[in-house]
Amino acid sequence: MHRFFFEDEDQRDSNTVVLKNAETVSHLSRVLRIKIGEQIEIVMEHTVLTAEVKEVSNDAVSLNILAEGPHENESSIQIDLYQCLPKGQKLELILQKNVELGVHAFYLVQSKRCVVDYKPKDVPKKLERLSKIVKEASKQSKRDVIPNINGILSIKETLDKISNYDQFLVLYEREDAESLKHRLQASSSQKIAVLIGPEGGLDQLEVDALVNHGAQSTTLGKRILRTETAGFVAVSCIQYEMNALG
Repeated sequence: MHRFFFEDEDQRDSNTVVLKNAETVSHLSRVLRIKIGEQIEIVMEHTVLTAEVKEVSNDAVSLNILAEGPHENESSIQIDLYQCLPKGQKLELILQKNVELGVHAFYLVQSKRCVVDYKPKDVPKKLERLSKIVKEASKQSKRDVIPNINGILSIKETLDKISNYDQFLVLYEREDAESLKHRLQASSSQKIAVLIGPEGGLDQLEVDALVNHGAQSTTLGKRILRTETAGFVAVSCIQYEMNALG
């Protein structure tokens, strides 16, 4: 069953929903060619509706509400991903896969070894495009919320975020003292952040600054993972260790 998010333009009463968001209506009527009698899910702020199509027009889709239930598809712990900017189209893959895994929010970080350096005037447009990718991934993976994308932060600005979390983990390829598994076994954290470096890795001074502000450096093992791989490996491991996969 296809899933859509209730938008500002949409309307509902006790028995019906009228979807008026242009993008939603276009997708339902032109892409899916939805028919009267078919059912979809509509995610609202606190509930999920199961609804049956009763009318389709060029500017609206009207539905009868069949059932209403609570959000059930979100992780039991909050995991935020701090991703240093990668080259090329890697960021799109990183966002898509980590949305599927249940990441709560994304923070884009400009570190010393990032090759990418967006001009300030280009950032809003870039974030808007990435937000659309996150929204589509949220619908496809049946998320109950659409993760926010924040940034772009400097490492210095990231330091101010560390105290917001029970654990702030920094993946560091040269770290051999504490494995991620060990870090998590000693933890009952409900709010965790993970910072992933760019292709060239994090600078030692950056790692030192993060650790001095309360972050924990950690490793996924002796093999070096690409920046586009490390995030969803780390998130998967965290969810498994914390019994939060499903």
